[in-house]
Amino acid sequence: MNMLSATDLFALTAVMLIGLPHGAFDGAIAFCLGFGRSTGKIISFLVMYLLLAGLSALVWSVSPVFALAAFLGLTIVHFGNGDTEHLFQPGPRLAQRGLKACQILVHGGMVTILLPVFHMAEVSQLFIILAGQNAVLIMDALRPALIIWLAAAFIYAGAALVSRQYGAAAGELAGLAVLVWLLPPLSGFAVYFCIVHSRRHFTSIWTAMQLYISRRFILISGGILTAASWAMGAGLYVSQTASGSFSPDEAFIRTVFILLAALTVPHMLLVDTMYRPTMRKLTQP
Repeated sequence: MNMLSATDLFALTAVMLIGLPHGAFDGAIAFCLGFGRSTGKIISFLVMYLLLAGLSALVWSVSPVFALAAFLGLTIVHFGNGDTEHLFQPGPRLAQRGLKACQILVHGGMVTILLPVFHMAEVSQLFIILAGQNAVLIMDALRPALIIWLAAAFIYAGAALVSRQYGAAAGELAGLAVLVWLLPPLSGFAVYFCIVHSRRHFTSIWTAMQLYISRRFILISGGILTAASWAMGAGLYVSQTASGSFSPDEAFIRTVFILLAALTVPHMLLVDTMYRPTMRKLTQP
């Protein structure tokens, strides 16, 4: 079944070549967090990283609906954390936490909740390719999720009206909302993932890592993880087309998103639970 337009193919290729390697600096991050104290530790990190990615891909083959739902949930948290890391929440601690939760949901839900709702028919077809006919359950869950997202967006908009520091972020969200509404779903996702999220991640990590390790090490470790992720993708694509269960287009779609999901697990564990808390402690006055 040939279902991808030239625009869709370009979008998926951009995700593979630009967006997918956005975790390529994870080796440098691990080095700075102490895994680089010996050759054994850095090798152990790389082995565990790839094993977690492989296990995540295995879960997708066993329970695709659960894997897709988990991927969407993790993506909301990861995208939301990444896009709001630079935003400060003034006020009482409870209010800070509440506003932060709204920010994470609104930013992270832009392409995981709002985009699918804007393009229900196209995204339903993509979800079925990824997780089978039962993926309709996820689409049904997006409707109540949208109500929660809109409530969080309303609170966030109120904060933006009160405090200027949220103005730029609110403007970015408004622009992205229009963009994901106008563009085809795969193109909208690619623009956000490659230009907004990945660019922001690359920039912040590149700047921070140079304070601790050399550019040469950052580039070498990044190249190793990028090559490993592309090799995993090639193997996944070949295995699906060779089985005859999926057309080349379907196999390409599955390869991109299953690989993204697999790499999100170790990437998120490293970045969101170890790196960002450590950096906040180091930068606090």
